[in-house]
Amino acid sequence: MSRHWVLLFAYHFPPENSAGAARPFRFYKYLPAHGFNCHVITAADVSSRPDLDAEYVADPFQQQPRRGAGSQSELFIRKFLLPGVVGAQWALHAYQAGLRFLREHPNDRVTAFSTFPPLGCHLAAWRLASKTGLSWVADFRDPLAGNPIHDLLPGRSRLIYEGLQRAFSDSAGAFIANTDEAERLLKRKHPSRASRVHLIWNGFDPERRISALPIPPRDFKLLSHVGELYMGRTAAPLLESFERLLRSGRLPAASLRVQLVGSVQSACLPPPAFVQAAAAQGWLQLRPNQVPKAEALEIAQSSDGLLLIQPHSAIQVPGKLFEYLQIGRPILALVPRNSSAEGVLAKSGVTYRCVYSDSPPAEFDAALLDFVGLPSTPIQANQWFEETFNAESQTEALANLIRQL
Repeated sequence: MSRHWVLLFAYHFPPENSAGAARPFRFYKYLPAHGFNCHVITAADVSSRPDLDAEYVADPFQQQPRRGAGSQSELFIRKFLLPGVVGAQWALHAYQAGLRFLREHPNDRVTAFSTFPPLGCHLAAWRLASKTGLSWVADFRDPLAGNPIHDLLPGRSRLIYEGLQRAFSDSAGAFIANTDEAERLLKRKHPSRASRVHLIWNGFDPERRISALPIPPRDFKLLSHVGELYMGRTAAPLLESFERLLRSGRLPAASLRVQLVGSVQSACLPPPAFVQAAAAQGWLQLRPNQVPKAEALEIAQSSDGLLLIQPHSAIQVPGKLFEYLQIGRPILALVPRNSSAEGVLAKSGVTYRCVYSDSPPAEFDAALLDFVGLPSTPIQANQWFEETFNAESQTEALANLIRQL
């Protein structure tokens, strides 16, 4: 009896602890309940997870970044064409692994699924689909063309991304966007392919639910951001507003601590003198290194309030928001107006406030002062949140989509 396989190209995958590994793993975990077998091609070393049907394909650039013609070509691509791109060389090896898998399963039906970023996953699946006629689902955790980060790149880089997305749209049987704004963007850019665009949000694993922990005894409110701060995700407006409120006495100096946990680029903070002064005054705590996932969750679960920092993109929604919403304590979001993140917050039933990238200082300060005064009592997210972001129901939607291809 023939089987239906889903061949997942996921550069990041468990046991790797990264945001990019969580979404493909949730699909991998729940697709078998819908009659699919799954095989994963990944750059994550899965040798410690024999329980996974996953194939480790090493990224040559990561192993030997300056040796061989392939690595030199990738260096050129990263420097002059697509700064920051990952997996260009890996894509060829992943494609070859995909070909081997097809040869080993000649009588089975196979559907490819690839998740971006990084770009190498889509490149591998695109080549495999183009060469073999394989059905392909292209999952976009971030936009490729129209990505706010990519918009900061040189014009030639943006043109390449636009061209790649057009090529992908010609080959993929389905596109998946993970926010409503990203779905609208894909449909606008590819109107003739609009029927191929589908929305499956990021979400949470119902078997790994989290909730708020008791707040330890302390005489101040602790507001925490847990996660990386990198290009575009600047905390500077929030920190500068807190400093104004403290300096003016509108917030008592001992009443507040702001904690940033995770790696942070210097461009995402105010000038060093500001940061040093805030740390010396005791209201700003920086832990600029990645911490284990369990510890990061415990920090968020025991904070009085949670910070969401996404001022550069109305399209993307950080994965941490779905953890924050399960915790249920007040969320302060630095976002553009009418963003996807604000839409999720507004519908989920949890206490939140938004401050906007274009708000004048007085409006910004008033919103922060209002937020600090909110009670820290956790509120359970509503049924809409459960139905929309539960990985079991999301995987059911993906399974139905695969069957239609």
